[in-house]
Order: sequence, then C-alpha cells, then structure tokens
Amino acid sequence: MDSEIWVLGDYRPGTTNQAIALAKELKLSFELKNIEYNIFGKLPNLLLQIYPIHIKQNILQSLGCSNPPKIIISSGRRTAPLALYLKRKFDNKPKVIQIMKPNIAHAEFDLIILPKHDVVVEESPNIVRIIGALSSVDLEKGREELNKNYPSAKKFIGVIIGGDSKNYKFDEYSCIAFVSILSTLITNHSLPFFISFSRRTPDFMKQIIQDNFSSPHIIYDPKNGGSNPYLGILASGGYIISTADSISMCSEAAYSGKPLYIFYQDDFALKKHKSFIEELIKLGIAKRLDRSVSHLEEYTYKPLNETKRIAEIIKDRLF
Repeated sequence: MDSEIWVLGDYRPGTTNQAIALAKELKLSFELKNIEYNIFGKLPNLLLQIYPIHIKQNILQSLGCSNPPKIIISSGRRTAPLALYLKRKFDNKPKVIQIMKPNIAHAEFDLIILPKHDVVVEESPNIVRIIGALSSVDLEKGREELNKNYPSAKKFIGVIIGGDSKNYKFDEYSCIAFVSILSTLITNHSLPFFISFSRRTPDFMKQIIQDNFSSPHIIYDPKNGGSNPYLGILASGGYIISTADSISMCSEAAYSGKPLYIFYQDDFALKKHKSFIEELIKLGIAKRLDRSVSHLEEYTYKPLNETKRIAEIIKDRLF
C-alpha cells in the first residue's frame, strides 16, 4: 500500500524530526524519504527552484517513478525546491507543506509552517505561525523507560544541557555562571539534580559539572552509552532547567507542562533563540534562569503542543 504522506528528510535531525512529528500527528500512513545532496547542495534556492540539481540523481529518479502521495512535507531550505518539483511532476496533485523558511516564493506551497521568531518580507495567507519548533514527545514512554533504567530517580530537578552549534559556542564564563546558579538552587531545594548532557555538550563543560555535582545527583553522558533519560526527565522532573541553545529542546521542555527555567547570559548572541524564549516567558510558560533566581517556583501553564494545533489546521484547510 502506498504511503499517504512523504516526509522529505536529510542529515539534519532538527529539521527532519519536525516533519516526522507532524506526519505522526496527522495520523496518516507516512514514509520517510532520505534525501542526499551532491556538490550543488549549497547553491541558493533561487536557482534550485528551477530544477533540483542538488539532489542525487538516483534519488530524484526513484521519487519521480513512484505513485504520488496525498501530502509532501518538507522541512528546511534544501528540501523545499524538491517538494515543489515533485508537486509539478505529479500534476499538482500532492499538497505541499513546508516547515520553516523555504527561501523561495511562497505561492506554490499549500501551507508554510513558520516560527514566530523567523522574519519574512511579507506575510501571505498560506503562512501559519508557530511558537518554537514542532515536536513529538512521548512522555509516558519516557516515564516508563526512566523507571526501568534509573529506578533510583524518583523525585528530582531535571537539567537538560545542550552545547555548541554552528552559530554558538559555550564559553567557560557561561558554564561557571550556570554551575554557580545550580549550586545556589541546590541549597534551597531538597531534590537532587538529574543532569543530561547532549552530544553537543563540550567536554570542559561536562568536567566542570561533574566536579561540582556528585551523588546523589545523577549525570547522563551519551558518550558513555546506556539508556537516554531525556524524555524521562521531561516526564518525571519536578522542575525542568534547560540551556537556551536549542529551540527544539526548549520546545519539548515546554510540552512537559513542568515549571521551566531557561538559562542564558545577557550577551547571548542567538537572536532567534532569545526571541523565542522571550515569547515563552511572555506566555507564562517559562522563566529565565539567571543569578537573581535562588529558588524554583511551582507554577502551571497549558503545555505547548504546536504539532497538534498545526495538524488540526491542516485538516481544516487542506482536506
């Protein structure tokens, strides 16, 4: 049986996972199409929209020979021209949903899912704004896995730490400030920390944290293997503390419904991330974690579930 949705995914998990999350929420059969690029992959979309020469030929031929799906979901700049090419090839039968800025004219897309922190020259009727990133978070499964693999983790403060990215590097000054705040918090709470590093967390930051938080605190490092407790931390933590370097990570934390504190310094240079976090604070979903915070407050909010909201919009507009 042919899949009703094609998800165009590439090597970037941050974009591909958003498309997969939306496909799952639509509750239609879907297939992930793994897209690979050739030497033309860095060309601007202004050229690639004419013909997707940046896609490896065997993949392009394979997609073109298949039966068309009802929906094509593309995410990020590079898959956008391919999605429109396939729509034209299949006589405009598939609906094309683009997540994030396509960097080409908007008119051909049936729907563009665009974060509020992304600026466009002109809004158009087919643009739907979201807060943060689309995500699919199975908290119940995360809780079950945590209970099975970390039986001692009953009550704790969850700390999820990102790290370096293309446009951001953690420095020692920020790390020391973060650890100082955590040390203050632990003197005012009886709960231990459950700290989870990501694959992007720099080694020097891991070392500083490990030097300052030993047992009964629990620290997970993906380099050491073992079951990843990330979803379990979101599901079972009494409070969640997150670094600000990942919009996806903060969006998933906001889905948990737990009191959420996000750490960043005054000189935090990622403008889109900062704008997103300020929106979460404005909505009462998150609070900023800085040196003024010595105690975590209990508060409630409606969990952020943009994936479900967008799926309902798609059903209303396109079906």
